Amino acid sequence: MNRGATLALGALLCGLTLAGPVSAQAVREGRPGTRPEAKDTDEDAQPAKLPPLPSGMTLALVRQGDSLFRGKGGCVSCHGEDATGLPAMGSSLTTGLHFIPQEWGPIDSLIAAGIPESITRTPIAMPPRGAQSNLTPEETRAIAAYVWAISTTRGEPWPGGHRTHPPTPAGAASR
Repeated sequence: MNRGATLALGALLCGLTLAGPVSAQAVREGRPGTRPEAKDTDEDAQPAKLPPLPSGMTLALVRQGDSLFRGKGGCVSCHGEDATGLPAMGSSLTTGLHFIPQEWGPIDSLIAAGIPESITRTPIAMPPRGAQSNLTPEETRAIAAYVWAISTTRGEPWPGGHRTHPPTPAGAASR
């Protein structure tokens, strides 16, 4: 990564993290700026139901991102098969995000830019555009949709996607 790109990424990360991550405690207490708590949540205040999808996101895109996360993107190499993180590798993505807000755009930007080793607090950097740095903008956007979905919801409560999910029923709508 060249010096300009490193400085731009640093500015992006600093600007996005000034407010700090939204804690589960803040969500439980209903503090301003936190997502509303669903009736059925886990100990990290994650709802069991997928929140409304951001404009332009579809369940088909989330499923495509799931496939890319486990395939071409190589994300499972560091974040694990269930995206719960691996020691000294990638952080968990299933109980919130550590570097950025849980919003589709910033997640996509982070995947596209990567994270230098000095910022990851692990012995490795997160490469830009996937493990081989070969993802297209459309593919990073799909992975960002999947990461948004798993970071905002307990489990993966949508049909299809990962090979362990039940197949999508015929005629099921994909918002």
